[in-house]
Amino acid sequence: MFTIKKAAEKLNIPTSTIRYYDDEGLLPFIERDENGYRIFQEEDLFWLEMIGCMRSTGMSIKMLQHIAQLHMQGEETLQERKDIFKAHQRRLIEQKQDIDNALDRLEEKMKRLSTLR
Repeated sequence: MFTIKKAAEKLNIPTSTIRYYDDEGLLPFIERDENGYRIFQEEDLFWLEMIGCMRSTGMSIKMLQHIAQLHMQGEETLQERKDIFKAHQRRLIEQKQDIDNALDRLEEKMKRLSTLR
């Protein structure tokens, strides 16, 4: 079990970020102790890492809220959650290809510029 401070240290993220995720409804399964302090399990840390990863790749809070709610509904929503992540992965692959193409064009332009005086 981890306190919010220990979870934040282990994941190298600010406690304020974890509180924000909780306030936004992304952590509906987090338990609290008798004093109301959040208690994190190892599985919760995986989810926090997942949220950070998905946010860094552009997934919206709203979509993550939907995924968290699906998670709370249980195993019968597992395929829907997988489908959401696969769709997001496909979008990222497309974005990566667009960026790679843009970088190639930029490199060509820079080579041309270097030949000009």
